[in-house]
Amino acid sequence: MFVISTILLLLPISSVGTTVASPPPPIPGDLIPIPGTGTPIGPAPAPIQTVPISPPVSIYSIDRIKSGLIGSDSLTDETLTKEQLLANPRYWSYHGSAVAQNAPFDLFKNSQGLFIGVKAVSNGNWAGYFAVTPNTDAALFHSVITTPVRTIASNFYENGLYVQTSNGLINYVTCVSVTSSFGTVWAVASAMGDINQATQFKVYWVDTSPNQPLTRDCTIITNGNNYLKVYLDNVLVYESNNLDLQMPPPFNAFLEPQTSYAGQMLDGTYKDYYATSDENIKVTNNPPLADSVKLVDPAGKVIASAPVVSGTAILDIGKNHMPLNAYIKVYSSTNIQLASTKSPENMYGGDAYSVNLNPGL
Repeated sequence: MFVISTILLLLPISSVGTTVASPPPPIPGDLIPIPGTGTPIGPAPAPIQTVPISPPVSIYSIDRIKSGLIGSDSLTDETLTKEQLLANPRYWSYHGSAVAQNAPFDLFKNSQGLFIGVKAVSNGNWAGYFAVTPNTDAALFHSVITTPVRTIASNFYENGLYVQTSNGLINYVTCVSVTSSFGTVWAVASAMGDINQATQFKVYWVDTSPNQPLTRDCTIITNGNNYLKVYLDNVLVYESNNLDLQMPPPFNAFLEPQTSYAGQMLDGTYKDYYATSDENIKVTNNPPLADSVKLVDPAGKVIASAPVVSGTAILDIGKNHMPLNAYIKVYSSTNIQLASTKSPENMYGGDAYSVNLNPGL
């Protein structure tokens, strides 16, 4: 049986656009099942539909009228030391309970990603260090997260992407790995409390399969109120619109390792961060005969499809890595192509497009 560890409160931080009273505390270990008892997750097989790529001459063009990209950082584009990152943090702010505890921590960046390391001062005492974004009204958050080891000798190591309200409350949702002497599991969870501490944790989903990957691609989508959707490795693992999250936007996104293990410094690695305003794209102003809109990759595979309702099609691309590179194609009810982008578009959730008469014809 796991033992609940004391949750340490983190000191307040302030930076431009960011005020966090108490950054995300770790999930109590006894809430996480022992790994090795489940079945690995995987995408359900789906029929593959293909369509011709070459667009016929059309009287319509498809033009982007709004971008949904809120922010992005590959986290792999430069090599910087801890001292350089702290002296010039730019988009991110860095802090954590490790500072006040005088616990060992590390921070550096190279072509493999952003590395954040932390070590507990003593076993059982949680220490953490994080990178946090400014306040954002984004609804979709993404990062590739790597946990350094599969097991540790004792206690816990937690590493994840956290999305927290910026109003001062502790309330957050997370896609996180939890490592113990039993192994590593990945989980979707939330916490609620006041400005000082978490008083309630909920674990919505856990992958308890054995020997699961230590690197996973995580996407969190939430409105902070009742809706939460999480993809791991582009597979939907959790979705609900009946929650009581109590985390109104704007949000802060945290990349953070936390540990109660004093045996070694453990680095969490993060790359490919982006945030968008929505999980959907809209194609508006479709012509009267339009029945459906499809997103088609450069090889002709249909990635997403949606009906046209009152002139607008809404296509869900949340599970796809962004930017999604695809043609936008409009079809009639008899599957005649009415309009198409001339080349693939790089699309983010929240993008909006309009179908317009082509002035060149």
